[in-house]
Parts: sequence; structure tokens; C-alpha cells
Amino acid sequence: MNLTTLKNPLTVGLLLAAAILVLVIALEWLLAGNSSPADLDGSGTEDISLPAPSDYNYSAPRIDDYPEVLERPVFFRDRTLPPEPEPELVTTAPLQPLRLRLEGVAISSESRVAVLRNTASNQLLNLAEGTSHDGWMLEKVSADSALFRRGSEVTELLLDDGRTN
Repeated sequence: MNLTTLKNPLTVGLLLAAAILVLVIALEWLLAGNSSPADLDGSGTEDISLPAPSDYNYSAPRIDDYPEVLERPVFFRDRTLPPEPEPELVTTAPLQPLRLRLEGVAISSESRVAVLRNTASNQLLNLAEGTSHDGWMLEKVSADSALFRRGSEVTELLLDDGRTN
């Protein structure tokens, strides 16, 4: 440290504060509670012991002990519970029959694809094994047929004449 830094009053003040802090800590350590040498080696007359862990029996209060918390919940703006939602009625549309006609089959070493025509929209579809259409899963494609399954229903489409069950 050079003499030009000691000319700064802030530096001098910080050095004085640090020196006073060191003196206070040294005095506290030397005069640590007026303890005698007998206290330091553990042979003192006072028995200082921690309470046994069983003395820390804490049981959480029951929620029934606080009925106001249940009646007026904290996390809602008006302190009332929101009404319970009414269960929605689940209506399922009737299951549609398979409306496809097998137009062709493409089989390679990597995949098996059925070329199908949607009889409702006259649209051509290419479905590989394992894909689904309107809830029907294309399970198997062979050289002249395609096997579809939906739940327990099974429909096989033949290449030459359309559909057989």
C-alpha cells in the first residue's frame, strides 16, 4: 500500500473500523463468559446437557381443530369454496362401419401398405400396417386382403370383390 491511498479519508476510516472490529473480537474471545479453567476441561459443577430426543414430541394439530380454515379458505378471493363441477354426460357417437374398399396392395421388405378407397367420400387412402382410420386398426396386409380390427370387431377386405366378414 502506498502513501497516496492513505490520503483518502474513506480508506483511513475503513482501516480504523477493521482495527476496532479485530480488538472487539479479541476481547470477546479472551473474556468468553468469565469461564474458569475447570469449565474448559468439562469438570465444572454445572451439568449442562441437552434434552433427550423424546422430549421433542411434537404432533401437528388436526385440521378439524381449525374449522374456520375449512369454512373460509384462504386462497380464494371471496373466501368461499367454488361450486363443485357437475359431471359431464359423455355421449358416444354410434360406431361407424368400415367404409373402405380395397383397391390395391403394396408389399415390400420394409412395409406393407393397403391402397383403399373411402366409399363415403371417394377419396383414396394409403394405410400401412399398424395405422388406424376412423377407429379401425389395419392389423395385417396380405397379397389379396387387408384385415381391420376395432375392439372385438374384425373385418377383412378382399382385393377382388370388396368386403367379407
